[in-house]
Amino acid sequence: MSSLSISKLHASRTYVIAATTIGTALEFYDFTIYSFFSIQIGKLFFPQFSPLSQFLLSIAVFGVGFVVRPVGGIVIGAYADRVGRKKAMVLTISLMALSCAMIAGAPTYAMIGIAAPLLVLGARLLQGFAAGGEFGPGTTLLMEYAGTHDRAFFASWNFAATALGLVLGSIVATLINTMLDTEAIASWGWRLPFLLGILAAPIGMLIRSRLDETLDAATAASAAKQPAFAALRAVLSTHLPMTVVCTLAELGGSVSVYVTAFFLPAHAVRSLHMSPTQAVFSGLVSAVIMFLSAPIMGRLADRFSRKRVLLIARSAMIVLIYPAFLLVSTHPTAPMLCLVSALLALLVTGQIIPVLVMIPEMFPKAVRATAIALTYVVSASIFGGFSPLIAGLLVAKTGNPLAPAWYVAAACLVSLSALLWMRDRTGETLA
Repeated sequence: MSSLSISKLHASRTYVIAATTIGTALEFYDFTIYSFFSIQIGKLFFPQFSPLSQFLLSIAVFGVGFVVRPVGGIVIGAYADRVGRKKAMVLTISLMALSCAMIAGAPTYAMIGIAAPLLVLGARLLQGFAAGGEFGPGTTLLMEYAGTHDRAFFASWNFAATALGLVLGSIVATLINTMLDTEAIASWGWRLPFLLGILAAPIGMLIRSRLDETLDAATAASAAKQPAFAALRAVLSTHLPMTVVCTLAELGGSVSVYVTAFFLPAHAVRSLHMSPTQAVFSGLVSAVIMFLSAPIMGRLADRFSRKRVLLIARSAMIVLIYPAFLLVSTHPTAPMLCLVSALLALLVTGQIIPVLVMIPEMFPKAVRATAIALTYVVSASIFGGFSPLIAGLLVAKTGNPLAPAWYVAAACLVSLSALLWMRDRTGETLA
């Protein structure tokens, strides 16, 4: 191969990573920015309830977005296996922009009564549908574009992109909390990050429209002759045992990331009486660590095997999660919160990246996007999306701020058992 063709290939691979990362980052910024203003949204849209109930209801609305994620994963995953990964990714970012517009312009409870929280609920359902359909096509495209020895590295960038979305959300939330007073944020400031999400959507759509398609013509032609949800039927019949195993393998990472990255900052404000600015900054630290460590974990998983990296990270999370929560509870300071957030973020990334590439490696190309979408969104919806709510309820019912740590440890322990039935395909050629 000439030096010119090598240069073109390198540029093309770099563009695929950059384009996928930027698009997914913008989309998950839209999806997660809600969590940073859950307290303010709770006060405005559930004013008739107690402060604790406002917080829990607002977190519940955040979790409801995960209920419809399996539907989005199924529908858009099947669409990606049928007409292409690229078209599916353009569709998801368009839907996410629409949902952001709905939240940004939503009247409060004081203006239109019960219709206000219902409108926000509808927007979260649409966001969940779009986010559910994002992960399968994005991860599949990256993995299919990679070579035999760098699949984990390529796939890692889809998780890095979600972390980058958190970074963007944390930065915007920090700026708003720093530059505006409490009254201004409650009045109109909380709408600003959603407006920014709308403005950024056209950029993501343009970038994604220029990607190359990885679903080959023969596979697409074969899929076109099948019923619309043939891939789903195969995943739930022929490949059902592996679908269940992969969903359980994802469980530990899903619970870990949503408790540590989403619940912990809000918990620091609500239960540990830290300032919103400190809590948001800890979320920024967590997201930055996940973004920076994701490609490193991908390289490690390619070199030392997926299972080895996963076993070390998941075992470390089981051992360290309780001491981490104990440190924050006994020393509720900004430096301690940031230190704990950074450590947990590293362990979260070490769990998620190996599983992220192992799951699509278990399935043939014709059903790959549907399989990874279904396993990911079911795990994230049932075990991940409602983890902040479950963690909050555990604290409220027991009065013990350390209770969420046991929930994370139990989820990781159950998730470890799934590895017994998963084949490590590090370095193998896929069909």
